[in-house]
Order: sequence, then structure tokens, then C-alpha cells
Amino acid sequence: MVQRGGRRRSKWLLGGLTVALVLSVAAGVFCLWPLWSFSTLTRARLAWMGLRGHSLSLDGLDVHYLEAGQGKPVVLVHGLGSRAQDWAPLLPALVQGGFHVVAMDLPGFGATSSPMDRTYSISEQAHFVESFLEALRLEKVTLVGVSMGGWIAATVALDAPQHVERLVLMDSAGFAFRLSFDTELFTPKTSAEVDALLALLEPQPERLPNFVKKDVVRSIAPGAWVIERALSSMKLGTDVLDERFSSLKPPTLLIWGKQDRITPLTLGEAMHKAAPASVLEVFDGCGHIAFQTCAPRVAQTLLAFLAGGGPAPGSTIEIPAS
Repeated sequence: MVQRGGRRRSKWLLGGLTVALVLSVAAGVFCLWPLWSFSTLTRARLAWMGLRGHSLSLDGLDVHYLEAGQGKPVVLVHGLGSRAQDWAPLLPALVQGGFHVVAMDLPGFGATSSPMDRTYSISEQAHFVESFLEALRLEKVTLVGVSMGGWIAATVALDAPQHVERLVLMDSAGFAFRLSFDTELFTPKTSAEVDALLALLEPQPERLPNFVKKDVVRSIAPGAWVIERALSSMKLGTDVLDERFSSLKPPTLLIWGKQDRITPLTLGEAMHKAAPASVLEVFDGCGHIAFQTCAPRVAQTLLAFLAGGGPAPGSTIEIPAS
């Protein structure tokens, strides 16, 4: 009996040491690569909900995208320096709402190829989105874009209206306006610049530990040239939509963070004025990434619009801070 009890204690001790070792390794990995760790957990959570990664070859590029769900197709276009996975706060609600959800990595971002010979201009990316829709045989979609992705989505709706049944623009770029910040913050090179970028993105940003901020700098550096090339193209002004926006045909929802410091609310109001049949919903307490930081409220508004409900065309609605 003593010998058997000793074996039992040894087994529990060995198990405890194994768990401690695994936890120590996990903690070490998180401290060294916090963004990779968070990204891995997000992918696992999305996969558990049925949102799995897929790839296809298109225009000579290896293209990555997430897809899940049944029903009418909703295609999401991310912003500058972002990727499909960053839609994670909204994706489960869309799938559970009964929609066929597709979120792509644009050329130069996420896991899609980054060829050196591309301009990464709005018009070039819009043409890619058109080709992507055709490759997946998505004939009529709701196209959702945020920031730069909104500019791209609106361009697709203007150039290829046969593909777009409804249009959702979130804190979108696309009109000419005077910047109130240094665009070099989109490729931060110091922890202080990461803080400054977060202050642009959110009205009340979380304070990140220094090891996380260092990882942000490290992770952005390899793709910084794509961001800089895209910004250079945008600044030329050749793709602005000021004179074209009024020609939009599909029902259009404009979602805006009231405290957006990158694409300010005045931009959303100008778009609403140019397309008077659109709906402008303003989210108090939210900044440029309202779709992430205010996801429950944004999801409710988005689902109502996708179902053909929500405020009447031409309305401006302010959603109070929760």
C-alpha cells in the first residue's frame, strides 16, 4: 500500500510538473511574441466558430481569406495595415445572423502575397476585390469596408455596381481632407509612436506593456513598405471620390465613431450629404475602430441594415455611449 501510494504521489507530482512546464513555456512565448500568441488564439476561436482560413491563386497572387456561414453573402474589406482576422469582433455575429461571410486579406496584407511591382493604390485594390468576387462566384454581395477598405469598397460599388447589392462604409476614407496627424505613425518605430497611434485609433486607449509595444514595432516593420506605398498613392488624390460619390446606387450605411481622429465625423457627414439616401449612424464613445471597440452596438446596427431594416434612408442617428 505504501509503495502504491508512493507511485500515486509520484504520478501526481509528475503531472503537476508537466503542467507547470507547459504554463511556463506558454508564458515565455507570450512575453516574447505577444501578438503572435494573441493572433493564434483568435484564429483558434474563429475556427471553433466555423470561420476557417482558405486560399486561392488569383492574378498571380496567393490569396488568403476567411469564410463561413450560409445565406446572403457579406464580404468584408479591411483597412490599412490590417487583415481579415481583425474583423474577429464582428464575424461571429454575422455568421450567427444567417449570412455567408467572407473576409479577405488584400494584396500586401495578412497572409496574401506582397509583390514588389504593385502600387497598392485604391484603384488597384478595388480591381483585385472585383476579381476576388468573380473568382468566388459572388454575384451580388453586401460589401463592408473600414477606413481604407471603405474607400476600396465604395470604388468597387461605383466601378462594378453589378456586384454590390448593399454597401457599408465604416469610418471610411475616400474624400479629400486635411490630415491632422503625421501618417508616419502608421508605421511606428518606437514605443512612444505606438502610444501615439493608439491615441489616434481610440478615444481611451488601453495602456500596453512595453514588451507588447516593442512587438508591435517588430511586427509592423517587414510590411511597412506596403503601407508607405499605399499612403503615397492615396496622397496623390487621383482616386478620391468627392465627385463620384453621389452616383452610388446601392443602399448605403455609414457607420462612424463620433470621436474618430483619423477620418473625422465631418468626413462621414460630407459623404452622407453627397449621397442623401444613405443612413449615417454615429457611435458616441467610439473612435476610428468602432467595429472593434464598440462591436456589440455596431453589430446590432449592421444586422438590422443587412435584414433590410433600420432607420429610413436619409436619416442621421446618434447611438449613445453604453
